Amino acid sequence: MILPAAGKGTRLNLPYPKEILRLNNDEALIDNSFNFFRDYGRKDVEFVVIINEDKPELLSYLSKYKDRYNISFTYQNPNEQEYTGAIKSASHLFGEHNIVLLPDTIMRLPAGTDLYELVNSSLTETGFTFLYKKESDENILKTKGALCVDSENIIKAYEDKPETDLKKYNAFWCSFAFRKRVFNQCISFMEKSTLRQKFSIDEIKSTPIHNSKGIEVNDYIDLGTWKEIRRMLLNEENNNRL
Repeated sequence: MILPAAGKGTRLNLPYPKEILRLNNDEALIDNSFNFFRDYGRKDVEFVVIINEDKPELLSYLSKYKDRYNISFTYQNPNEQEYTGAIKSASHLFGEHNIVLLPDTIMRLPAGTDLYELVNSSLTETGFTFLYKKESDENILKTKGALCVDSENIIKAYEDKPETDLKKYNAFWCSFAFRKRVFNQCISFMEKSTLRQKFSIDEIKSTPIHNSKGIEVNDYIDLGTWKEIRRMLLNEENNNRL
């Protein structure tokens, strides 16, 4: 389990890491990532958290899990950029099967779905898997890692925050999983798009991402802005009244 948490959190301007923003009396944002594995222990799952030097509170908060899981912390290489660079900074700690969850988001799967089993099964088949949410709003696709997913959940195209040809995309990724042996090839392609380096959209065809099988999620909320946090809390309040 890879949790990139090295961002500065400038959009929220909190006096503490955004990953430990309290959502209720019992849990903070980052707990959503751990909750997917509540039925597993240290012999099944290991957590790797990528941090920066300004997050001692995050280390203290995650000590709540020390009796249950092995958790490793590593700093983002200062020569690496964006989320791709954060994940690359943890490559020395990868296992055979790895999943990246963004700890300032909430991802919801269909009821009864076991993420651990789902990802392990998918990686055995393809070596790489996007968990994705369907999306037709071009204004949203412009801000996400956009995907073209066919009717069989097969990934056909990817571009980070596309500015043109938006009609070719119908989803965005919420999380992704990979086998260790395919990581360099996949992240190299994704990073070119993220950093706006010169690349061809067709480059995907030479990576394990192309024709890999995606997994659709029920819902996904990016809580990196106050607008989204307020909207989520309002929805939770309305649901509790029902």
